[in-house]
Amino acid sequence: MIATAKGQRANALAVGVVLVAVVAPLAAVLWRAVYIDGSLTLDAVTRVLSSARTWRVLAITVGQAAVSAVLALLVGIPVAWVIARRRFRGRSLVRSVAMVPFVLPSVVVGAAFSTLLGPSGIADLRGTWWAVFAAHVCFNLAVVVRVVGAAVASVDPDLEGAARLAGLRSHRVLARVTLRVVAPAIWSAGVIVFLFCLTSFGVIVVLGGGSVTTIEVEMWIRATRQFDLPGAAVLSGLQALTVVAALVVAGPATVRTAARSRRSARKRPSTPGEWLGVGAAVGAVCVFAVAPLLALVERSLRVAGGYGLGHWRSLGSATGSTNLAVDPLDSVVASLQAALPAAAAAVLVGVPAAAAVARRPRGAASRILLLPLAISATTVGLGLLLVAGRPPLDLRRSVWLVLFAQALVALPLVVRAVAPAFGSQSQSVIESARLAGAGPRRLWWRVQLPMARAAITAAAGLAVIAALGEFGATVFVARTTDPTMPVAIQRLLSRPGEAGLGQAMALSCLLAAVCAVLLWVVDRSAGGDGVEV
Repeated sequence: MIATAKGQRANALAVGVVLVAVVAPLAAVLWRAVYIDGSLTLDAVTRVLSSARTWRVLAITVGQAAVSAVLALLVGIPVAWVIARRRFRGRSLVRSVAMVPFVLPSVVVGAAFSTLLGPSGIADLRGTWWAVFAAHVCFNLAVVVRVVGAAVASVDPDLEGAARLAGLRSHRVLARVTLRVVAPAIWSAGVIVFLFCLTSFGVIVVLGGGSVTTIEVEMWIRATRQFDLPGAAVLSGLQALTVVAALVVAGPATVRTAARSRRSARKRPSTPGEWLGVGAAVGAVCVFAVAPLLALVERSLRVAGGYGLGHWRSLGSATGSTNLAVDPLDSVVASLQAALPAAAAAVLVGVPAAAAVARRPRGAASRILLLPLAISATTVGLGLLLVAGRPPLDLRRSVWLVLFAQALVALPLVVRAVAPAFGSQSQSVIESARLAGAGPRRLWWRVQLPMARAAITAAAGLAVIAALGEFGATVFVARTTDPTMPVAIQRLLSRPGEAGLGQAMALSCLLAAVCAVLLWVVDRSAGGDGVEV
């Protein structure tokens, strides 16, 4: 870690940039709620907060997040246990497949479940909460497997062995020893999933069908369809307060689970019950991670009278009956033009910021750099539109707003992936280089950065994935003539018709494939054991 005054100033500057980038859009949204037509007024606040519908939607938003978190834990804990404790052929593949939905754009997951649980799927559940719950479990399975699995793997096998020698049976060892160690991780995973589902947007927009809604969706409708920006700003503030309240509960549990590192040995299943457990875990991954993606591919190939590549070939042309005025393939170019610079910006700011976090993991810098995760993407998008969507700073016709929004969303992933690499660097190596005459700048470029190269490479891949899949903020700031791939998919799905649906499925498959390849590269860069997300 950089310990010089110059290094500390550079790290503090990076943290300050993030603080301003997050606070400015949020402040713009809150200011718009009380500053209307050139004067301060509480009319919008009174109007929105006095509506019974507002509190009903807020209760629904919190309730659906809680149910989704419970369901994700019920499915994910057994999977995490099997992956952490059992050794069987294909274990790494099962683990990787379980991770794939988490890196997919939310609109792709929504599109997959709209196929699986749509009119031509196994059951027509579109427009119901059941479809949303299923998609949330699919999307957050990786979080539970990652967080709980790490805790299960860290349980000291000697501790469990001592409990058995003391006469405790297996179920009592599980209850009195293992669960006491793993319980904080289960709580942390549940809270993280709850927070993700509390700010879920793309999944609900695609699967809701107008009959299910949350605060995020209400805010989007007010801002883009009803042109009620003050009302949307009030809802955004209410949503931010809800997230902050949840984060107050989330903080301590997240910190407790981060310190464990010891790994227990995995055992090959030997009894029918253990093999049954492995089969159930593999089956759950197939149902919630593989089946939706297979349905997506199948639907992209389905044409009138059978199967073919018609929808894939039509990606190169705008179809009049859809809600997209440009070629779907143009959205690929638009996504890459925004995602690559956005990821580069996230890495440039995130790497020195990660060094600051590594120096004091529980300090203010760590909490500031997690702010982009706490503030919903829709709030960021609405805030950017308010900050830079009017003269003298009118960037609505440029790509800068999209780039900025995607960089802000990718930044926390870079910090979380790189900070552990800086924190684990050998101080003896750094001191030896310093004693050999290396100055602060040479020490940073020639010693510290090379030692963190693998983590930085993986973080860059994660940043590209996050930028490519970003939807909640981008949908506010993307230009009509240059939609990104997630925005193009949402527009294609928003209008009924075979042509738009087929193009949406083909484009979703293309985006999922790109993200899966990038995830594989990230996983290889991290030594095959993944990176912290």
